[in-house]
Amino acid sequence: MLKRICYNTNLIYFVVLLAFVLVRICSNLGAFDFMGVAAGTVMSFVTQIGILFLLPTLLFKTLNGWKMKETFDFFSYKKTSWKVILLAIGLGAVVFFLNVYVSTFFNSIIQFLGYKPASSAGGGLPATPWALILDLIATAVLPAICEETLHRGMLLKGNSSYGMRNSILISGVLFGLLHLNVEQFFYATLIGWFLGYLCWGSNSIYPCMIVHFMNNGLSVLLSFAKQKGWAIGNLFTNIVVFMTQNQFWGILLFVLVLVLLVLLAYEGTKLIFKCSFDYHFGNRQRQLANMAIRESFFKQVEGVRNNTESQENLFKTGDKVVYVDLKEFVNYIEKSIGDSLKKNEKSGENPEKMQKNAKKIENIELKTKILVFGSIFLGAIVTAMTYLWGVLR
Repeated sequence: MLKRICYNTNLIYFVVLLAFVLVRICSNLGAFDFMGVAAGTVMSFVTQIGILFLLPTLLFKTLNGWKMKETFDFFSYKKTSWKVILLAIGLGAVVFFLNVYVSTFFNSIIQFLGYKPASSAGGGLPATPWALILDLIATAVLPAICEETLHRGMLLKGNSSYGMRNSILISGVLFGLLHLNVEQFFYATLIGWFLGYLCWGSNSIYPCMIVHFMNNGLSVLLSFAKQKGWAIGNLFTNIVVFMTQNQFWGILLFVLVLVLLVLLAYEGTKLIFKCSFDYHFGNRQRQLANMAIRESFFKQVEGVRNNTESQENLFKTGDKVVYVDLKEFVNYIEKSIGDSLKKNEKSGENPEKMQKNAKKIENIELKTKILVFGSIFLGAIVTAMTYLWGVLR
């Protein structure tokens, strides 16, 4: 079952990535220029909702024959506490500033190797509150929901048969490659690995969505502030100027802030794991308590039937008395399990059938690996092309 889910997951992801690449190529060729300045925003809505969310979710549900609720449960759409939500908001801000460090470091390396970043010329929507809201939805809200559902939902959980470490590794690399941009690949991959670890440790996709939203949202807000000419919009520019003018204090500040951010991220992640465990453990305790109460009730009813307890413990429904024989019920369950095990043993006695099943599993595993490496290869080719384009620009 897990092998089949793993195969379906990677087949769907390859289809999604292929569709995403084709849309990006069409966009670069000017196929959507007729929309004017709103083209980028409109296409962001279409690709995020249509390609990265609806397409994989519906395909996953259909191929596995599940209901929509089962699909979202598998994608780790699980409730979490308000403490975890608040901690994830703070962690998202920390991740944003760490992201600035990482992206600056890697971009300086590729620029040293000859890459020239694209000029950020104007031509977008004017800096109005309405444009800010649209930008936040298109750049922060939708990616947080759609990209997380695809990578930390379907891809991370779908590849769980490879083990936690390999599943996080695959989902993080493909998350970085999905950006189809060499400037974003390095930091997006690191964030992808971190979010995979966060999702696995918290047993919920919601903290990952919040961190993703905060990272993208703060970037949008700072860009808007810069367009409006607000002082905070030039925060990082002013920091760079200070560091170049005061090298000793600049380097010291750089190191101290980096260490502080890493410690905050580490402690914040630990707290989220602890609060998530307490929340889920508390829910499990309540479930077990309810089970114990039901078991105690059945024992009381069984005691009434055997005349070992007083008639006050009778459970009445209308004018009828309901008796439940707990021993017979347990024996029935044990017999059912035993029968199903015997059937499984009998079905596995045929050597030819076992050989055929083994070959089927091997074929599925081989196809799955081809799809995984195919997705990585496709994303890597497009990302490498963006680097070459930047060098030849």
